[in-house]
Amino acid sequence: MYKQSVTLSIGILFVVMLFLAACGGVQTASGPTEVHVTLNEFKVKMDKTSIPAGAVKFIIDNAGAMEHELVLEKAGDDDMPFEVNGQASEAEAIQPGKTTTLEWTIDKAGQYQLACHVDKDNVMHYALGMVQPFTVTE
Repeated sequence: MYKQSVTLSIGILFVVMLFLAACGGVQTASGPTEVHVTLNEFKVKMDKTSIPAGAVKFIIDNAGAMEHELVLEKAGDDDMPFEVNGQASEAEAIQPGKTTTLEWTIDKAGQYQLACHVDKDNVMHYALGMVQPFTVTE
């Protein structure tokens, strides 16, 4: 009787393991939502314009010929990055051909934007269209 119980338990465990393997296993907490951002003259492009609230990692590629920056702010703001513990939600002085990241936690659903507010040699990147609105969902 004991041998049959052990055999049955092993059989059930095997079936459960097969089921989990077929379903991709047990889901664990994932990392931040990754958003790929491309900057060039004079555009900001995102591979996602709707993301869930929580941790986000912006992977920023300056594909342009000029230095750019990327500021995470509320939609409609003008160079007003968020600040937490002395850290601002921006990546500054991104040189042409370089890639950098900006990691932030956006806790509230709503409308936000990524923008370049470089103003160099009387060329105001934001005014020339370097802004990309996006939505954060619950």
